[in-house]
Amino acid sequence: MSGSAPAAAPTAPPRARRPRLGPRLRACLDLCPREGPVLDVGSAHGLLAQALRARDATVVYASEGKPGPAAELRRLAGGDPDLRILEGSGLAPARGRACRGAVIAGLGGHTIGAILQADADLARQLAWLCLQPVQGGGWLLATLPAWGYRLRAAARPVEGGRSYTALLVAPPCG
Repeated sequence: MSGSAPAAAPTAPPRARRPRLGPRLRACLDLCPREGPVLDVGSAHGLLAQALRARDATVVYASEGKPGPAAELRRLAGGDPDLRILEGSGLAPARGRACRGAVIAGLGGHTIGAILQADADLARQLAWLCLQPVQGGGWLLATLPAWGYRLRAAARPVEGGRSYTALLVAPPCG
């Protein structure tokens, strides 16, 4: 018997830390299917994109419409090679990428509706969209069926004393 200690078992690489989300973005994360890759439209601080990446271990695209916010998002994302920062508006950054779904959160319902109308061809290529309007949720919920979207699930998170709507929808077939 030797006096040396047994070799330590190899350890797995550290798992990415899941960012803390408030109830509004947590509802989006919970509604998003575990089907990627996914595009987080107008990702802002990137917390939801980082949480999707940590949860699903798949490629997540996070987009911002202007160079300044995109650069800040790159800084906040911490260099994860599978959290890819794109510049562009609406669903346009998904063009040419194999995205299964997209999240549009933190915009008004009318703005989300305008994105869906302007990028209707791209929306039809997705399996799902998670929509979380900060205002105009009732209008969006009432309008989506007329545009051919089917409601798959919904949540009503409360954050800061305010109630929000989060929707998981299937786009119209192409």
